Amino acid sequence: MANSSIDLPCDGCGLPASPEHIAQRVRRLELATQFRPVHIGVLFLVLAPPHDEADDFYAAAASKEFADPFLNALNIPAPTNMTAHESDSAAAASALLAEFQRRGFFLASVSECPIPENTEPAATTITRLGPTLIRRIRFNYRPKHIAPVGQELAPLIGMLRDAGIAPILMADQGQPLPSPRTGARDWQELFQRAVSSVAPRESLPLGYDRIQLTQSESDRGAGGGT
Repeated sequence: MANSSIDLPCDGCGLPASPEHIAQRVRRLELATQFRPVHIGVLFLVLAPPHDEADDFYAAAASKEFADPFLNALNIPAPTNMTAHESDSAAAASALLAEFQRRGFFLASVSECPIPENTEPAATTITRLGPTLIRRIRFNYRPKHIAPVGQELAPLIGMLRDAGIAPILMADQGQPLPSPRTGARDWQELFQRAVSSVAPRESLPLGYDRIQLTQSESDRGAGGGT
């Protein structure tokens, strides 16, 4: 009988997957798990990870097109007490990710795998994987706040609202926060303002349990007002 290879759907992206595809997904999950907070204060969402494993946010990537401006906007700079050699090594990347984790931040994606180019528009991916993401949010991540990043996630806003997740959404006038890749002049200020309204200051001690804002406090924004 002739041997046949049948690719089964991947749990991360829902597409037919080879053994190597599955192995890559497992490696990405292992990298992210190392820096996952016990309690997620802010869950940042993007559409999908980059195609090159080395460029993954949780990898010691040489290319930091997304990570560098993203971390800078969160006021997570490179440690100043590192030697020149260490600042160019994986140790520097790990230190930044450890601080990202310490503040209760976690980055996840709608598709846990890169989306093959020219296969489907972002809206189709979101429609297809949105229900799975919502289950992950409710039963796995269980964040206090959710920040979709990138305009391609606009269709996700409605899905999250329909699922009753609107009270913990962080958005820009009903739209996702701009991606660092856009280069928009005011994106960093907008990003910082949104995050500062729900995240503690960096001087707070490790393990600080972030306080859930009520809907009225969220509507008022940072500092509330009396």
